[in-house]
Amino acid sequence: MKIQNINKTICLQGWLACVLASVFFSGAGNVLAANQEVITDDGREVMLKADGTWEFRSDDRFANTGDGQRVRLKADGSWEYIGNAPMVANQLVRTRQLEIELQEVVIEIHEQKAQKNTRVRSQTVFYLKLGLSPLAEMPINIDKSNLTMIVIQDNKRRTYPVLSMQASPASLQPASEASITIRADGSPQWWKNVKTLKIVFEPGIFGLSESIILTHSIDDVVKKKVDGFKENHSR
Repeated sequence: MKIQNINKTICLQGWLACVLASVFFSGAGNVLAANQEVITDDGREVMLKADGTWEFRSDDRFANTGDGQRVRLKADGSWEYIGNAPMVANQLVRTRQLEIELQEVVIEIHEQKAQKNTRVRSQTVFYLKLGLSPLAEMPINIDKSNLTMIVIQDNKRRTYPVLSMQASPASLQPASEASITIRADGSPQWWKNVKTLKIVFEPGIFGLSESIILTHSIDDVVKKKVDGFKENHSR
């Protein structure tokens, strides 16, 4: 009987140790090495404390302007600029049946001399990869896509007209991928003021039910001089 009691005591102690250990390690994931400030989705400033608690830093809120500046909205009804908004690039978007990845953005520059002057033209080229899920019920005819459903802008809201879209293959079958090249007329002129370029696919194109926005940092854009531009028509 004593041996049985001892065994029960050992088992009970071991079980308690396991329970305490699991509680400790599950809570450890919420503990920070130091306090950290974050901004909530609704613009409130919050302090995440190292002891696992949090608190609002103030009643102020934060917002980003369309041209990429950060604004503090004060509780007294006033506001002020506080610098540039954080630059976030979104180069991959997945829906239930479709994956669109923005792989590269290239600005092609063509210089043409005319008498004493030099005429400079540019085009912005977006290279994308489009993947269709095996669960898709039908293929996507990329060559029949409406170019008016594609919008290209910079963070200053300047729009660049879409000239062409070329795809290989032109018809995307389920469980396959296609490479897409989209050309737009022009490019940002004042690089210091432009931070991002974005390409928007409106509902309807590629069978999308809602808009998809892909962004690319201007610092990662490749610039190269060319002898001329490729043919501007959609295949």
